[in-house]
Amino acid sequence: MQLEKVIKKQMKRIPIKELIVEHPGKVLILDGGQGTELENRGININSPVWSAAPFTSESFWEPSSQERKVVEEMYRDFMIAGANILMTITYQANFQSISENTSIKTLAAYKRFLDKIVSFTREFIGEERYLIGSIGPWAAHVSCEYTGDYGPHPENIDYYGFFKPQLENFNQNRDIDLIGFETIPNFHELKAILSWDEDIISKPFYIGLSVDDNSLLRDGTTLEEISVHIKGLGNKINKNLLLMGVNCVSFNQSALILKMLHEHLPGMPLLVYPNSGEIYNPKEKTWHRPTNKLDDWETTVKKFVDNGARIIGGCCRTSPKDIAEIASAVDKYS
Repeated sequence: MQLEKVIKKQMKRIPIKELIVEHPGKVLILDGGQGTELENRGININSPVWSAAPFTSESFWEPSSQERKVVEEMYRDFMIAGANILMTITYQANFQSISENTSIKTLAAYKRFLDKIVSFTREFIGEERYLIGSIGPWAAHVSCEYTGDYGPHPENIDYYGFFKPQLENFNQNRDIDLIGFETIPNFHELKAILSWDEDIISKPFYIGLSVDDNSLLRDGTTLEEISVHIKGLGNKINKNLLLMGVNCVSFNQSALILKMLHEHLPGMPLLVYPNSGEIYNPKEKTWHRPTNKLDDWETTVKKFVDNGARIIGGCCRTSPKDIAEIASAVDKYS
């Protein structure tokens, strides 16, 4: 028993901010496309709350639950593949979507719901791995991650009100190491997040941008405009902003996009987790194999590492096999 305690203590993770800031050669391996992977494994996520749907059922929390076993198997396979930083399955679990589409109606019930998800995930992945609290954008609620079209007055949207219930929960949860604002497609939303100080985002966090094949934010904003805005914040920027990056982007364009972001923000640690290379049709809500040849993970990961990537993983349609290839390439090049 004493030996087990010693081993666990030795394996305990150092704070994520310390790892990123003080260990510049260390690259973490993120897990892959959780929603699409669960779908591939037979879980129905055709729901307004998407991959969070299984957690909204009371039966999920029974030890004998088949859906629970599938989620555990998915996490286990990603960890076996080499993932040492994993996400909560909460991308589309904002309070507005949950309260409008499930039996969870109050903030108190919502807090218990998130606490159960985080506790379940931490218990399963163990103490030695890092856990990201995943927060999807306003776009996830209105289904426009690939357009960034937030209507005629995106500057008037109450982004803080939208994020607040989920953000406050993750701020206070000791099991969360890093908060991830994922797939941000609109400049007004990005500027809102960047305006929040340490009282609002009190933990290390990152922002993943949704960028098209022309290296533009989905609403048309350039990476240069974004970098100018970030640099213009100076000392006003939240000191907990740990990384910037891109996710849910084209596989073949991801290395070039990251290179451009690195050139504009050379001192910023970056993260990247592209899609598998398959192409999503937002109107049909279907994925299609590309006609052009894809680069391999080894070639792509080397470019990521060369351009400041500190967390590398996969987004939609990426599997444990992809994560294993990423982990192998990171071992070789980082």
